[in-house]
Amino acid sequence: MTISESNIEIQIVHQVHESITEELIRNAILIAYREANRTYEFNICVNIRIVGNNEGLEINSKFKNKKTATNVLAFVGSPNEEAKLGVIEPSIGDIVVCYPVVEREVKESDIKIEYHFIHMVIHGFLHLLGFDHQSDLEENEMTLLEIKILNLVNI
Repeated sequence: MTISESNIEIQIVHQVHESITEELIRNAILIAYREANRTYEFNICVNIRIVGNNEGLEINSKFKNKKTATNVLAFVGSPNEEAKLGVIEPSIGDIVVCYPVVEREVKESDIKIEYHFIHMVIHGFLHLLGFDHQSDLEENEMTLLEIKILNLVNI
């Protein structure tokens, strides 16, 4: 099955640059899902929350025991378990992007804000699909896929 535009929940609780639109985020997720080639036997949904420093710090502290906010966090859901319970479109998880961290990284590296922001969304989404970077092989696979998706998003 698949993920559709209506199954991508976006919560923007921190102001973002005007070039970062819900349409851009949804398009990136749809392309990432297609290119990742990891499918489910049922329709899925995903939640994306864009936060400021305070909430980013609170979440990173609570769930990762870190004393600073980070650019992106991915919290993997249990779509197979939810499907067994009868949830029609189970969630594969939540992505939290801390916009001020992304913004700071952009200033330090001189890249476009929408490119880096969407890169973080894609990175988090790939984690929800089971991709990781614990080994050099995994990191290489994930990086190549991220680059391919970013090129297709055409930012």
